[in-house]
Amino acid sequence: MHKTPKHIYEEIVKERPLCERQEYFHDHICRGRSTMEHAHLYRGRQICEKWAIIRLCAWSHLGPGLDKRKNEFISLGHATIDDLKKYPNKNWLQIIQYLNKKYDKRK
Repeated sequence: MHKTPKHIYEEIVKERPLCERQEYFHDHICRGRSTMEHAHLYRGRQICEKWAIIRLCAWSHLGPGLDKRKNEFISLGHATIDDLKKYPNKNWLQIIQYLNKKYDKRK
C-alpha cells in the first residue's frame, strides 16, 4: 500500500464527499474515519492518479463492508478516456461493461 500523494489528497478532500460509496449506493451507515483507497492495480502496482483514488469511510474500506468492485465502479466514474489510455494492457472496456451491467442505477 502506498500513501496518497499530498497534492492529490488535498484535491480529493476538497472536491468529494467523506464516503463516495455511501453517496452513490446508500448501502451502509458510515463508520470510522475517512480513508483513501487506490481502487485499481496495473502490473501489480496501485494506480496513483486522482481518478483511481476514492474517498471511503473506514468500514467500507478496511472493514467488513469492503467491496472492491463497487469501489472500482465509483473510481471509473472519475476517469477520462485519456486517463485510461495510459494503461493500455488492461481491458478497460470489458471492465466498464461488466461493472455498468452490475451496478449502474440508470437501467
